[in-house]
Amino acid sequence: MKSVKIFLLSLMCLVCVYVVRCSDVKLVNNGYENVVIAINPGIPEDPMLITKIQEMVRSASNFLYKATKHRAYFRDVKILLPITWSSQPHYQRPSTQSYEKANVIIANPHTQYGDDPYTLQYGQCGDKGRYIHFTQNFMLDDSLIQVYGERGRVLVHEWAHLRWGVFDEYNDLVPFYAVGDTYEATRCSKEIKGLKATCSEVSCGACDPSTGLPDTDCNFFPDQNQVTSTSIMYTTGLPGVVDFCDNKTHNREAPNMQNKMCDERSTWDVISKSDDFKNNHPTNITSLEPKFTFLHAKDRVLCLVLDTSGSMSSENRIQRLQQAAGIFLLQIIEDQSYVGIVGFHNSATVIHELTEIESEDTRKKLKNLLPKIASGGTNICAGVRAGFQVLRGDDGSTNGDEIVLLTAGGDGGISSCFSEVKQSGAVIHTIALGPNAAAELEQLSSMTGGLQYAATDKLDENGLVDAFTGLVSGNGNMSKQSIQLESCGKSITSNDWFNGTLFIDKSVGKNTLFDITWKTDTPQMFIRDPNGKLYRNGNFEMDRVLLTARLPIPGLAHSGAWMYSIQNGAGKPQVVTITVTSRAPDENIPPVTVNAHLNQDTTSFPNPLVIFAEVSQGFLPVVGAKVTATVERAKGQPVNLELLDNGGGADAVRNDGVYSRYFTEFLGDGKYTIKVSVQGKDGIVRLTTRKQSHAMYIPGYVQNGQIHPNPPKPPVDRNDSQIHLGSFNRVKTAGACVVRQVPAGTPPDMFPPSKINDLRAAIVGDAIQLKWTAPGNDLDQGTASFYEIKLSKSFAQLRDDFPNAQSVNTTDLKPKVANSEESFTVSENIELENGTVIYFAIRAFDKGNQSSALSNIAQAALILASPPPTSQPDQTFEPTQPHNSVVINISEILVIVGIVVIVVSLIISITVCVVTKKRQGRVSPS
Repeated sequence: MKSVKIFLLSLMCLVCVYVVRCSDVKLVNNGYENVVIAINPGIPEDPMLITKIQEMVRSASNFLYKATKHRAYFRDVKILLPITWSSQPHYQRPSTQSYEKANVIIANPHTQYGDDPYTLQYGQCGDKGRYIHFTQNFMLDDSLIQVYGERGRVLVHEWAHLRWGVFDEYNDLVPFYAVGDTYEATRCSKEIKGLKATCSEVSCGACDPSTGLPDTDCNFFPDQNQVTSTSIMYTTGLPGVVDFCDNKTHNREAPNMQNKMCDERSTWDVISKSDDFKNNHPTNITSLEPKFTFLHAKDRVLCLVLDTSGSMSSENRIQRLQQAAGIFLLQIIEDQSYVGIVGFHNSATVIHELTEIESEDTRKKLKNLLPKIASGGTNICAGVRAGFQVLRGDDGSTNGDEIVLLTAGGDGGISSCFSEVKQSGAVIHTIALGPNAAAELEQLSSMTGGLQYAATDKLDENGLVDAFTGLVSGNGNMSKQSIQLESCGKSITSNDWFNGTLFIDKSVGKNTLFDITWKTDTPQMFIRDPNGKLYRNGNFEMDRVLLTARLPIPGLAHSGAWMYSIQNGAGKPQVVTITVTSRAPDENIPPVTVNAHLNQDTTSFPNPLVIFAEVSQGFLPVVGAKVTATVERAKGQPVNLELLDNGGGADAVRNDGVYSRYFTEFLGDGKYTIKVSVQGKDGIVRLTTRKQSHAMYIPGYVQNGQIHPNPPKPPVDRNDSQIHLGSFNRVKTAGACVVRQVPAGTPPDMFPPSKINDLRAAIVGDAIQLKWTAPGNDLDQGTASFYEIKLSKSFAQLRDDFPNAQSVNTTDLKPKVANSEESFTVSENIELENGTVIYFAIRAFDKGNQSSALSNIAQAALILASPPPTSQPDQTFEPTQPHNSVVINISEILVIVGIVVIVVSLIISITVCVVTKKRQGRVSPS
C-alpha cells in the first residue's frame, strides 16, 4: 500500500505540471494577465468583431470576479489580429504570443455543424485544457444569446474548463436519471427548477423500455427565474445562476462528466484548490475593467543557430545536420518568411543575414550555406546573441521572432544569457542532439514558449529530421503549412530491400516531396504512384556530398497508395531513411492533421508520461485511426505504444479524436523523445463532432407556467465543403521529456491498474449487465489480476464506504487484456420491480495486490410507469415548438381538459337517464 500512496501522490504532482501549449497566463494580485484571444486568418476583417470581443471580456471580468468570490478577474487581455487584416497605428507586434498558443481562438469550422462554444480538454480532472473555440457567428449573432446565455458568462464557463480542468454538469447523452420510482434531469444543483419530460409524451421520443427513462430527444426546460444560484457549469443562460456548485449544493448522483472525471467532487472544490487560488485570496477590487492590447501578426522571421563545435564531429552529426536543416529550408519553412543562419563554437559567426523565402533558388542557396566543418568548444550564449543580432535586421526588434537552436555540446555558462532571452520577446525552439547536450538547454525553450526537441544518434529513427519538420508556423493558416506524411528508417543489409506503402489523401498533395538519405553508398530507389507510374534514381535530385536524394512530385500528387522500394547495393549494411511531406491544395478545405503532445516536459520516476495525439480535419475530430507512438528511451531499444481513443485509462473521452496512453517503461535517466504515426483506412476512419466541454444549448425556458421554446438546434451538415475522408498517413513529433530518478536495473512495480471511468449498468431481462473498458496491470497496459465489484441501493455507501458494501461474486470473472471491452452479468440476489435503483462500483487489482482508484458509480434503474413527480406536481413536458409559435399555457390546458371531462360526464349521465326511462316505458304493468 505504501507504493500505491507514493504513486497517487505522484499523480497529484503530475496534474500540477501538466504541459499545455498556450500563452503564459498568470494570475497576479487577483488579475489574469497575458490572456490571448486570437482571430483565425481565414476570418474577413470586421471591426465589429473586435467590439464584440471587448464587450464579452468586460462582461466576463465582472462575472468571473463574482463567481470566484472576489478572487479573480481579467486584467490584461491581448487580441491577436491576423496578418491578413490591415495595420493600424495602435497595433503592436506580438512577442511570444501566437495563434497556436492562444487561450481563445475565434475561427469558423469548415463544415456547418453549429456554433457551440467549446473547450478542447485532453486530460483528467484539474488538468488545463488546450484552447477555447468560438465561431465568428457566435460572436456576432445576438440571437444566440437566448440559447447559450450572455457571451461573458459563456466565456467564464469555458474558462473554468480551460484553466481549472472542471467539466460540464449537464449530459446530452444521459439527460435524465432515476430517483426511486421517478427521475430527475441531469443537473447541478438539484434545486434548478423547470419542466421535464414524461414518457407519456409521444413527441418526446421513445423511452428506454428497459428503464422507463426518457431518451436523449427529451428536454428539460428550466424556469427563467431561479431561487438557487448554482451552477455555472450546468448552464450560463439563467440570470440567477451566478455561482459554481460547492459541497453544499453539489449533486453527486447526476451522471455528468464532472462527477465522472472528478470523483463526484463539486466544481468549486476543484477550482478553489487549483494553483491559481493558493496565493490569491478574496480581495476588494474597485475597477474590473480589462486592459486591451491589439497585436498584429507578421511574417515569420527566424534564425537557425547551429552548433559547429567539436561535439558535432562525431556520429556523423554535422552531415546529419545538413540533411535535416536542408529539408527544413527546402520544404518546411513557409514562403514569405525571413531566414538567417548563425554558426557557433567558442564564438559565433553570422553565416547569412535575413533573407526572404521567395523562390526555390533562395531555398537552395540557404541550404548550400549550412555549416560543413565542426571544431572547437561550445558557447551557446554567443550563438543566441548572434541570432538576436540577425533577427534585428528587419526592423530593429526581436519581438515575435524565432530562433531554432541546435547543439550537441555541454555548456556550463548557458545561464549567463537567461536574462537577455527573457527580455528579447523572441521564441527559442531547442533541439538537443545526442546524450551530452547542455543540461539547461530546455530552459531556453521553456521560458520563451518554444518547442523542445531531442534527437538520438540512432539514424534509423530519423529523429533529427523529425525535429526540423515539426518546426512549422503557428499562425493558424493550415493551407500554408507543410504536413509530414511519412518518416522512418531502416538498417539494410547488403542487397536487401526497404519497402513501404503510404497513402496520400485528397486533403494534401500539393508540393509533395520524397526525401531519402543514406550513410555510405547511393541505394537503388523506386517510387510507384497509384496510377502505376514509376520513379527511379534518374528522377531524383541527387546530392552525393550530403548523401540525399530529393523527388518533387510535379503538380498535384495523385491520391491513393504510393509504394516505395529501396535496395542497398553496398557491400555492407547501411541506414536508409525516407521522409515525405506535402501541403493542402485547397485553402478552403483544411488538411487532416495530427498534433502530438506530452503531459510534461520533465518528470521523475514514478510519474508516468501521458502521450496525446489529436487527429482532426479543421476542428472536426477524426476517429477510427490507428495511432502509434514510438518512444526513444535514454537507454535500450525504442518502444512502440498504440494510443487509443476509447475513454479508458489515460483517455478522457471516447471518440473525441484525442488518442492517449500512459507510458511507464522507463529505462534510465535522460531525454525521452516521442514520435506519433497515424494511419487512417478508408471505410474505418470518420469525422465526428465534439460532444463534451461545451456550453449547453438551452431548448427553452419556463415563465409563469408557460414554455417559451428556443429554435431547435441546427442539424449537422456533413456535406458542406467537406471532402471524403479516405486512407491517409501522418507523422508528428511530440517533443522530448527529461526523465530523472529512474532506479538502476529493473524498476519496481509502482503502477497500479488505472481507474475505470466508463462503468455502465443496464437491466437486461431479469439481470443487470455491467460493461467497462479493462484497465491493465500497470495503468492501461498489461492485464489486471482480478476485480472487486460491489453494489448498493445507496449511492453514498458506495462512494463513502465501499469496503462495507455488498460484494458481487466475481469468481468466474477473469480480467481481459487492457483496453478490451469487459462485460459481466449480475443476477443473484437481484429483485427488479418498479422503482428499483441499484448502484455499482468496481476496483481492479494488479499482481502485487495494488488497487486502482474506485471507478465511476453506475446506476441500474427500472421505472415501469411515469407517475407525476412528487416534488414538483406541476411539472409536465411539451415538445419544442418553432420559434414563432404560440406560447403554450399549462394552466389553460388544464382548464380545457377539465371542461372536456365535465362535458363528457354530463353527456354520459344524460344518455344513461334517457335509456333508463325508455326501458321503463316498455315494461307492462303486472
